[in-house]
Amino acid sequence: MTDQAPNLQQQNLQAATENAQNFYGQSIGSLKSQAQNYREQLEQFSQQLPEDSQAQVQEMIDSYIELESSMDQAAQDAGVQDQMEQAAQQTQQQIQDAAGGAAQQAQDAAGQATDQAQQAAGQATDQAGQVAGQAQDAAGGAAQQAQDTAGQATDQAQQVAGQATDQAGQVAGQAQEAVGGLTGGGQEGGGGPLGGVTDQVGQVAGQAQEVAGQATDQAGQVAGQAQDAAGGAAQQAQDTAGQAAQQGQQAAGQAAQQGQQAAGQAAQQAGGQQQGGEQQGGEQQPNATQAAQQKAQQMGVDLSQVQGSGADGRITVRDVQSAADQQ
Repeated sequence: MTDQAPNLQQQNLQAATENAQNFYGQSIGSLKSQAQNYREQLEQFSQQLPEDSQAQVQEMIDSYIELESSMDQAAQDAGVQDQMEQAAQQTQQQIQDAAGGAAQQAQDAAGQATDQAQQAAGQATDQAGQVAGQAQDAAGGAAQQAQDTAGQATDQAQQVAGQATDQAGQVAGQAQEAVGGLTGGGQEGGGGPLGGVTDQVGQVAGQAQEVAGQATDQAGQVAGQAQDAAGGAAQQAQDTAGQAAQQGQQAAGQAAQQGQQAAGQAAQQAGGQQQGGEQQGGEQQPNATQAAQQKAQQMGVDLSQVQGSGADGRITVRDVQSAADQQ
């Protein structure tokens, strides 16, 4: 019994130690994977910046590299490299899954935006069809009015022509009667009957001129009415076309506004927020990041002999590590 008690305590202590080591390795692995992900995002972001700004971002990148190196050393010292790598892979998978979910959300948002745009386009098409129908109806009405007006003008012209024909027939009959009277009276009367015929002929000519003037006046009135009717129909058609164009522009504007709003919503859902740390400016001598300087002191590397690969020849942690490997 005395020997079993220390053995049990030793087993419990060993189990607790293993659990602590596993937890420690998993924690370091998770932190390392996150640090790698952040560093890669910074590197991608740095490529989009001008060279003078890349040097400042490189300071942050080197800090992440140095942090990852410290985690590797800590895991090695504790003997938990396997646990760290396993946890790093699991965390990386979780990050990828999260990115896939964000991509799916972006696709869903894009699909919703497309549906909204299609709906807006359909509404605009319907409105345009309605406007076109209204324009056709208005044009048909204007054409019908023009036809009615032309028919009325034709009827009036025919009536005027008929009246003029009747009046001309009456005048012709009067002239025939006058000529008949002259023929029946012979030449015995001398110039008296001839003078009477001349007067009657003058009267007939005057009446004919009056009838022609009346017909001309009526025809002018009919033409004026027809012109007024045509002008009214043209004005109505122009007004209808203007209204149709204005409604079409309004419908197109509404469709464009809805499309922009839908695209903005999709962009907000798909886009992520990027947060950057404060950037520290100013060149230092030598031209190396602070993390690179610290790494050079630890590894005994002369920075004056190191060729920098960063922006403007700036020395990074990787440059120092490469120089140390060549020593």
